[in-house]
Amino acid sequence: MKDTVIKGSLKLKKVSSDAPKKAKKSKPTVDPKQVDMTIRRNASGSGPHKTEAELRFEARRQANMAERMLKRAAVSHREKVEKFNKQMEEMTEFNDIPKVSWTK
Repeated sequence: MKDTVIKGSLKLKKVSSDAPKKAKKSKPTVDPKQVDMTIRRNASGSGPHKTEAELRFEARRQANMAERMLKRAAVSHREKVEKFNKQMEEMTEFNDIPKVSWTK
């Protein structure tokens, strides 16, 4: 019975131990002086500029945000509560007596 036992790691079908392994790619070295120059260039504002469409988009987004904040600030808490109560009064199922018995 001990003769039928196979010891060792499992062998996968598509993986062979004779297959050539991929060589690791070497990472490109970065010159610290070059990195320092790019940081200075971006900080000074001579980096990539926004297009006209991007500038219009930013302006419109800011305007929409300001308009949204003004709308939100225009309604006081008391007005919000009154509006909510009015909506609840108009809803019929809110004021109905719930059915308790299933037999009737």
